[in-house]
Amino acid sequence: MGYLLILRPLNCLITAVSVVVGAWIGLPRIFNLQLLIGMIIGFFTCGFGNVLNDIYDIEIDSINAPHRPLPKGLVKKTYVILEAIGLAVISLILAILLSPRAFILVLIALILLLLYAGLLKKCWPANLVVALLTGFSFLLGGIVNNNVAALFPFAFSVLIHMPREIIKDLIDEAGDRAQGVITCAARIGSQRARILASIYLGMLVLILPLPFIFQTLNWRYMIVILVIAFPPIIYSIMRIMRQSAIPDLRVSSRILKFIMVAGLIAMII
Repeated sequence: MGYLLILRPLNCLITAVSVVVGAWIGLPRIFNLQLLIGMIIGFFTCGFGNVLNDIYDIEIDSINAPHRPLPKGLVKKTYVILEAIGLAVISLILAILLSPRAFILVLIALILLLLYAGLLKKCWPANLVVALLTGFSFLLGGIVNNNVAALFPFAFSVLIHMPREIIKDLIDEAGDRAQGVITCAARIGSQRARILASIYLGMLVLILPLPFIFQTLNWRYMIVILVIAFPPIIYSIMRIMRQSAIPDLRVSSRILKFIMVAGLIAMII
């Protein structure tokens, strides 16, 4: 059971569903073998990243998250390493079955996950890497279905995760400084980090209508965006720009997660 839990299967399932969103956005919804393979690749690639993080963070997790499978002793590190290798190899083999583009995309994602876990997590580019990786599944779906419109959810994902990662940096700023972690907030300062997060959200406001303007999505999408997404985005910008306390920043992070879910729902209704 521990070898399944270490994958964080819920996160992997969300990644698999995101592949479907990238494949279906603006097109007839056809479920075929290629899409199923894409979903499995998304699930396994996400699992690889989660397992890899737990391998590198085992000492930190023994203090901060002792309930996780590795520090709790539910799994053996040697077998977990083999599990990560297996997930990566299977993902690459399945990607070859899809297309050369899919193989290249999956290979890049696996390399970024490896670099993030081993090197970049404590450096300021970590936020960008995380944001790009969250959009990986949409691009994979687009490749599976030859759907250029997958660029919309990819851009949406990047622009919603960048400010959220910055907010998480602001929340953890004191602890990160103590551990020598050079986050975006630590590098440019708290106020500039808030401004940068707000700029990303402003860019998100500008791109959200584009699928409707280009007639990729219909009026139902635009109604959901106008009613459910725009108000909390504007509200989030206002909260972030205030000198908010950490509890307020946590609320802003949760609001951005809600916006992310609302945006994805709008793209598939």
